[in-house]
Amino acid sequence: MVRPQIAAGELGSVVIDRVLSGRYRARASTRDDSGAPHRLAAVADTEEEARADVRRQAAAMSTGGVGALKPSSTIADAVELWLVQVLSRAKAGSLAYSTYESYETAARVIIVPRCGGVRLDRLTVGRCDRILQRILAEETVSKARRARSVLSLICGYAVRDDALERNPVRDVQRLPTAPKKESSLTPVQINSIRERMQLWRLTRDDGPRPNYRALIDGMDIMVGTSIRIGECLGLRRCDVDMTTLPPTLMVNGTIVTTVAEGTHRKNAPKRSRQRRGIALPSMASAAVRRRLALAEPNPNAYLFPTKTGRSMSVSNYERLLRTFIGDERDYLVELGVEVDEYTTHIYRRTAATLIERAAGITLASRLLGHANEQITRNSYVVTADQVDPVTAEILDAVLGE
Repeated sequence: MVRPQIAAGELGSVVIDRVLSGRYRARASTRDDSGAPHRLAAVADTEEEARADVRRQAAAMSTGGVGALKPSSTIADAVELWLVQVLSRAKAGSLAYSTYESYETAARVIIVPRCGGVRLDRLTVGRCDRILQRILAEETVSKARRARSVLSLICGYAVRDDALERNPVRDVQRLPTAPKKESSLTPVQINSIRERMQLWRLTRDDGPRPNYRALIDGMDIMVGTSIRIGECLGLRRCDVDMTTLPPTLMVNGTIVTTVAEGTHRKNAPKRSRQRRGIALPSMASAAVRRRLALAEPNPNAYLFPTKTGRSMSVSNYERLLRTFIGDERDYLVELGVEVDEYTTHIYRRTAATLIERAAGITLASRLLGHANEQITRNSYVVTADQVDPVTAEILDAVLGE
């Protein structure tokens, strides 16, 4: 009877014998992934050590070995191994360190406390769905969606390590999206807020005078360019050109804060593909000129510096804005501003809305740096309550009186 051929990646029977020195010798046959046969041998002091050495040799020749995870491993085990891989990508520069910290926080704070003890071979689609629905019921929509994203990445890692046959998170029911923020500022509101910010420094009598100038200049630049707060604070003297007509600004970095690296400038916008030059309208140009007058002559000097010359952090700017909103809440409500939605992101949404209504979604999408116009429409452009009256003129022309 013909002996069955050893499959690629498998190890044949291990034969043990004694050599003259009294040590143990293990011999076996294997085939690599191409199917080529190999004879393996190892000598060791004990029989088990010789067998283990032969198995290691066979595993090194094939991709069919067992991964670090097993079907009996828990989600917590998978999280630890997955985070090591993600951290190595962050250190290599292929992933932002802030992204790693975001993943780690979601995994350790949301996922592991709720389902860390669940074994991978017990992680069905239904169980994943119930886990996520419980998070949705007890937490917020954004936390549930973040948990779904990170749990899917963890399961994807387990699939690649042969501990799961497929990713069960892919088949769970869709989670609801967070309610779209529908507020933006009108030109009248922007001018009124600017005037109120100037008066605010005079009305505060507790503590040091607030840095109202940074608050106003940041608003004017963000509304005039649609850039994010981190991108605005990351502007340097070398990123603006006031000699052109109109003046231009280059968006090529953003300010981020991580536990490991502190507050620093990342030399790319939120998305690397969003590097772009933007022409400055008059109010943004005036704000940039004011910042240039305050900045150091160094080409890399920040336009929004601290006393030590470092960039102002996003959290400090947002804290300053929250303080203004808290002090002037009644005035803002009377002005018609949606105070609960008033963050720095309302400036970006305002720019998108104004451009879309004047020139269409394509130009608004390019200004924001989006690759897809649908992202601009779904997340930034505020739908007008009143349809353009030109529709009546068009229908009159087509249908007649």
